[in-house]
Amino acid sequence: MAQPAQSPSDMGPEASETIPRLTTDAPAIFVPIPHDMLNSEPPQNRIERLKRILETIDYQREGVEENLMFMYEREKKRIMLEAAKLEQAQGPPKIRPGLPPSELENIIANMETPAQPGGNYNLQRYPPTADAKTPMPPNLSLRDSTVRDILIVVQRGLNDLERFEEFMAGIKNHYLGLLERETAKIEEVGKRPEERSGFRSL
Repeated sequence: MAQPAQSPSDMGPEASETIPRLTTDAPAIFVPIPHDMLNSEPPQNRIERLKRILETIDYQREGVEENLMFMYEREKKRIMLEAAKLEQAQGPPKIRPGLPPSELENIIANMETPAQPGGNYNLQRYPPTADAKTPMPPNLSLRDSTVRDILIVVQRGLNDLERFEEFMAGIKNHYLGLLERETAKIEEVGKRPEERSGFRSL
């Protein structure tokens, strides 16, 4: 049964605001600085400096991910608000008629048909579902097109989060390697020559 059209006023106090369309997620990279850089103590050595860099990488990654999630959640809200306004202007959607009794009888009869001996009734593999690039029918209802637009936004957000996570993981692994090598150098300094890695006796 079709649900009644939901007016923007029914969607909460934020429904009256005008949300601009999301055209780029570039602003997500801006994250507040967690401390006063002018008054903070500079790192005492290279190892401390690398540790601070790693802390900053984690802080930046979490902040950007939160920004991305907020931006795509806001875009989803914009789509729902616009759909609610259009539906209110157009009136309630037309109710699709149900199946005629003759078709229902045929469906029930097919379900009651005994299984054929030796038949394979396992579920078959279905082709992949349509993605955002797959052309959709031009006569989609308002609600169907709204669901499609929201799914596209969700998929775009997941793709951006995944790519950003891989990008930040590469940067973090680079500095982890530098820290590991720098720590190994410091540990080598305090060892006797025969205890150091790569030592060759004459």
